[in-house]
Amino acid sequence: MDNPPTFSTSAQKTPPTTRKSRGKGCFFGFSAGCFTSLVLLFLLPTLLVWKCITQGIPYIDTFSQEELFEADEAKQEGKTVVARLELQGVITGEWECPWYIDSKSDAAVLRQIESLIDNKSVDGILLVINSPGGSVTASDNLYHALERFKLAKEGRKIFVMGRDVIASGAYYLAMQADWIRVQPTSVVGSIGVIIPGVNLSGLAQRFGVEDNSIASGASKDLSNPLKPINPEHNAVLKTVVDGMYERFIGLVAQGRKLPLHEVRRLADGRVYTADDARIVRLIDDIGYEDTYAAKLAEMFGCTKDKLYIRNIAAEQQRILAILKNLPDAIGRGVANALAKPDAQPPQYRW
Repeated sequence: MDNPPTFSTSAQKTPPTTRKSRGKGCFFGFSAGCFTSLVLLFLLPTLLVWKCITQGIPYIDTFSQEELFEADEAKQEGKTVVARLELQGVITGEWECPWYIDSKSDAAVLRQIESLIDNKSVDGILLVINSPGGSVTASDNLYHALERFKLAKEGRKIFVMGRDVIASGAYYLAMQADWIRVQPTSVVGSIGVIIPGVNLSGLAQRFGVEDNSIASGASKDLSNPLKPINPEHNAVLKTVVDGMYERFIGLVAQGRKLPLHEVRRLADGRVYTADDARIVRLIDDIGYEDTYAAKLAEMFGCTKDKLYIRNIAAEQQRILAILKNLPDAIGRGVANALAKPDAQPPQYRW
C-alpha cells in the first residue's frame, strides 16, 4: 500500500496521492556524479600536466644560465664569487616526492654542492643550516661533497651559518667549514650516534602474537621487536654505533682543531647554547646573517664590495622528468611500507 490509512471527518473521500517518479532525479544525480568524476579523473590532471609542460615545476639545482654569466662576469671583474645554499630539516638522503623538490632539503643541497665542484668561477660556499641531523650516510655524503668542493680549487672557503639548530649530522657536515657562526638563540652539538628501536615482545605476548621469522644466522634477526631483548644482539649494534661515533668525534677534532680527548668529553650527546658552544670552541662566533659579508671578506682577504654572493637559483623540472622519477618513488614507498618497523639505520640526529 502506497499510503498509510488516514482518519477523516469529511464524508468526501480524499483522492489517494500518487508517488512521484524518481526517474528524473536519479538520472540527474547519476549525470552529476559522472561529470564530477570526469573532472577529478581527467580534467584536473590534464590541466596539471599542461601547466607542467608550459611553466614547469620549481626545481632547485644549480646556477641558472643567466647567473652563470653574471658569476663569470663578476670573476672577470676581480670579485670573489660565493654561492649561498640553505639546508633545512631532517637529513634523509631522499627526495620528498617525485614532482616537487624542496631546494632546502639535503638531497637538493647535495646536488647543488656537486654542481659547484667543477665551476672554477665559484670561490666559496655560504651554507645556512637549520637541521637536527639525520641519516649517517646522507650526512657523510654532504661532508664529502663539501670536501671535494674545497679540494677542486685552491683557496676555496666554506662559511656555515647556524639558525635554530645545527646538531648531530648537521654539525657533522659543518666540520668542513672554515668558520662557523650561529645566532644567539641557536642550539648546537648533540655529537653522537643512535639506532632507534622499540621492543614489543611483552605486548605481543599479551595479545597472543607470535613471531615466525626465519633467519640464516643468530645475528640476522637483530633487535626483532617481537622477541625479548637479546643482550648479544645489543652488543653487536653497540659495536656499530661506537665505530660511527669514533668517526664523528675524529672529524670534530680535526675540523675544530681540538684534542680528541677534549672532544670525547664534550660529545656525550648533549646540546649546547650558542654561548656555551663558543666557550668550548664548537663554533667560532655568534652573530646574525646580516653580518656574514664582513667575515667572508676577511676570510678571502678582500673588501665587501668585491664580494659576489648569490643564491642558488630555481630552474624548471619538466613533466618528463616527473614521469621518470615516479616509478622509483612508488617503489620506495612500497618498500618502506613493507619494511620492519625496527629496521632503522644509525643516525646522527638530535
